[in-house]
Amino acid sequence: MPSSDGLHRHLIRVRYADTDQMGVAHHAAYVVWLEEARIAWLRNIGILYKDLEAAGTLMPVVDLRIGYRRPCRFDDELEFETRIAVPGPTRVEFHTRISLGAVLCAEAQVTVAAVDRTGRPCRIPAALAPRS
Repeated sequence: MPSSDGLHRHLIRVRYADTDQMGVAHHAAYVVWLEEARIAWLRNIGILYKDLEAAGTLMPVVDLRIGYRRPCRFDDELEFETRIAVPGPTRVEFHTRISLGAVLCAEAQVTVAAVDRTGRPCRIPAALAPRS
């Protein structure tokens, strides 16, 4: 489960296939890793993404921002620390810090929108809504 402050930690090891000719993790790999971290965050609060889809709620990415601080390399074990913010009834922001040990490698913000099967906005799942 995420901690009481909503933080969830997830580990990902850089695969050889994630690196470029210089031996550095390619920027496109971060998008895939961030998706894995989001799915793990949801799973850890008891939401399976496949169940959301089966119930008719899709959550496409509508904004993605990554600030790269330090290169990651093959076989690095990275820690993804993810929290969420809910800016409105149809969107969720996933804020993630990617670190190698004590060194910050990247920071990212991924915004997803809840939509139905026709692409129309719908309310985010109740489990993600702010609690008062």
